Amino acid sequence: MNETEQRRVLSQVALGEIPPDTVVTNGVVFNAFTREFLKGRSIWIKDGWIAYVGPDQDPLRDDRTQLIDAQGRVVLPGLIEGHTHATSNRSGLEEFIKHVIPSGVTTVITETIELASVVGKKGVETVVRGLENQPIRFFYTIPPLCGLTAEEEASAPDNGELLAFLKDPRCLGVGEIYWGNLLLRGRQGERVRELASMALELGKRVEGHTAGASGRKLQAYTDLGVSSCHEPITEEEVLDRLRLGYWVMIRQGTIRKELEAVQGIFKRGLDLRRLILVTDGVDPEGFLTDGYLDASLREALRLGAPAGIAYQMVTLNVAEHFGLADRVGSVSPGRMADLVVIPSPDQYAPELILCEGKMIFQNGKSLVAPRKISYPEELFDTVKIDNYRFPPIPVKGRVRGMELVSRLVSQETVINLDDQEQRKGLNLILAIDRVAGGGSFMGFLKGFGLQRGAVGTTMSWDTVDLIVVGCDPSSMKTVIERLKAIGGGAVFAIDREVIAEFPAPLCGVNSSKPMETVREEMRAVEGALRQNGVKWDRPVLTVDTLGTCAIPQLRITHRGYVRLRDRQVLPLEV
Repeated sequence: MNETEQRRVLSQVALGEIPPDTVVTNGVVFNAFTREFLKGRSIWIKDGWIAYVGPDQDPLRDDRTQLIDAQGRVVLPGLIEGHTHATSNRSGLEEFIKHVIPSGVTTVITETIELASVVGKKGVETVVRGLENQPIRFFYTIPPLCGLTAEEEASAPDNGELLAFLKDPRCLGVGEIYWGNLLLRGRQGERVRELASMALELGKRVEGHTAGASGRKLQAYTDLGVSSCHEPITEEEVLDRLRLGYWVMIRQGTIRKELEAVQGIFKRGLDLRRLILVTDGVDPEGFLTDGYLDASLREALRLGAPAGIAYQMVTLNVAEHFGLADRVGSVSPGRMADLVVIPSPDQYAPELILCEGKMIFQNGKSLVAPRKISYPEELFDTVKIDNYRFPPIPVKGRVRGMELVSRLVSQETVINLDDQEQRKGLNLILAIDRVAGGGSFMGFLKGFGLQRGAVGTTMSWDTVDLIVVGCDPSSMKTVIERLKAIGGGAVFAIDREVIAEFPAPLCGVNSSKPMETVREEMRAVEGALRQNGVKWDRPVLTVDTLGTCAIPQLRITHRGYVRLRDRQVLPLEV
């Protein structure tokens, strides 16, 4: 049925000429346009679309019409996740879908960077195929694959190869482009500026990442067509970006939880129609302990966000930003029948969920399962470190190091190895190219806190580097060899003994095990780190981010340190 015929049928249902497939009665419908909760409403559904929303009436019915009595409960639009990483939860896409369904999220807009950082275009293709024909709806953005230097962008396809993705109706634009990369001079900056222009010319979005940008740099970045950002961490940063016309995404997930810090924005009496609530990704611990976007929404309500505004932030606002409001984001005629039934406006606890008119969750139980996904064999063989070199370790003199000032942010420091006080709390850090030949660089890391053993990960952001942090070469070598043997993931070892591990053989990023198993494996690795001196929350994430240009100020690659201010590759020697 084409769109014209479909809309004609919906119109006939509303007029009482054709019976609906499903009738929801006695509901308190949340109107996303006016923020009203309207009592005594019915919703008539035909072919997965809404034909009528209004006062309870007696519609034309036949013996196939399904009746659902909402019993005075609130009916919301299906939630929309506006920014997440569906393949960064470590347990794979199928497990992600399985655990998202009970949250009431019926539309997900996901980045596609994780596999692509390792295998380029094939990674994007694999994820996009996996998103097809799932019980909830997916849209995606293509990854700009921004690296610390041009060499770290070796897996990035030519922009021409990405054009077919941008023309796909399910592709909504280019995923988060780090502001520093978009403003870079030379070919590295030209590549992402060209990619952004391609998206804008097709009417697609360019998603932003403005962490650390302010003043003229923020405005110059905005001039290049970026329209959203999920990085504001203070109320003033939220306000600055709203004033510039951004769709501001408040992040409440595994990476950061910003709601408490920015909650004052709800008390300023401002127009918040460009405010969106997102997770930016949730790991198994978060999924199984708290939930997904539903947990973020409950926290917003707990902190005093007005219910109507909170629900707009996860429905209509997201839909309007991505140009999807004619299909999703509201309970209104001519939109897809995505519905979530909850007890009351202030109690977000889904009891019934419909996606395109099909019941997918009821009374605490999912009624659908993810479609099985197959992956190319070569994606399970990405830890190629046969010829890596273990660099010599200096024992005296002045050297350059990285110092953690938070669990994610590091700065450049100079260490005098002849000074015993300065050597305290110092760990070795090794970056190895695990895809193209095993180039390596050894540096020093201060502030991680590890007192014994070594930890390594292949889940590093924006890079193909395997990164190991350790106290001694023997433990580090054990970690490297074990990561090679299991195909990637995270490993903690002491001397020659592997203490805990999380195998992630799909591109060295994802496991195929149930989320519950992944949580226990990650708990074991992180528990071992805590027992051996590391105090940071989610310490594997700290190691994962040491090679990304998303976070200031000094990062590491297999070629050396990289100073973000000027993208200079720096040696160990001062």
